[in-house]
Amino acid sequence: MTNLVALPRIRRGTELLRAEEHARWELSTLKGKLSELSAQSAAGVSIALKLIAEAQRAQEPTAWVGSTARLFYPPDAAAWGLDWEALPIINLAEPRQAARAADKLLRSGAFGLVIVDLPPRSFLPAPLMGRLLRLAETHASALLFLSHKSPHEDSLSSLIALRAQARWIRLDPRELQAELTILKDKCRGPGHRLVEDFDGPLGLR
Repeated sequence: MTNLVALPRIRRGTELLRAEEHARWELSTLKGKLSELSAQSAAGVSIALKLIAEAQRAQEPTAWVGSTARLFYPPDAAAWGLDWEALPIINLAEPRQAARAADKLLRSGAFGLVIVDLPPRSFLPAPLMGRLLRLAETHASALLFLSHKSPHEDSLSSLIALRAQARWIRLDPRELQAELTILKDKCRGPGHRLVEDFDGPLGLR
């Protein structure tokens, strides 16, 4: 009789439970895939900066590609321990240019994390997204898109493996709390929520 558990794509229930236990918004979870972090506030940027700090502590080179007029507040990001000299910041006017810059960064094989901050209503063609996915898989890199949209709007692409919606749930001047709702997870399924703690802006402490 065939052992169903031994067949490819069939996993034991205990293995699935173990994977769920390890489901966290961290660099190891995002590696080798395309991810999208959506928000209608600065919560998404704050979570992305925290991810950069985690990557730098792990000696993973990171890069920030922005195609928006805004940029994070540097003193606060510095307070989280970011090494500015080790963080290339590339500012481009158009989403496709930003994605092509991410292509070059990933193709070098030198970056463990690349973040692309997109303006509202951005569109990236499927062939370009497919190329980015192959590069992320080949070099075990994490490519995270920041998008400005509500949870009811469509994901950037069907190739996005993990999508979360970020929002502030507590806005105390000295202690902020952000909630991440997983809207799409090709490995574990959507629906779970994570809470991240942050220090408040320097000017309000």
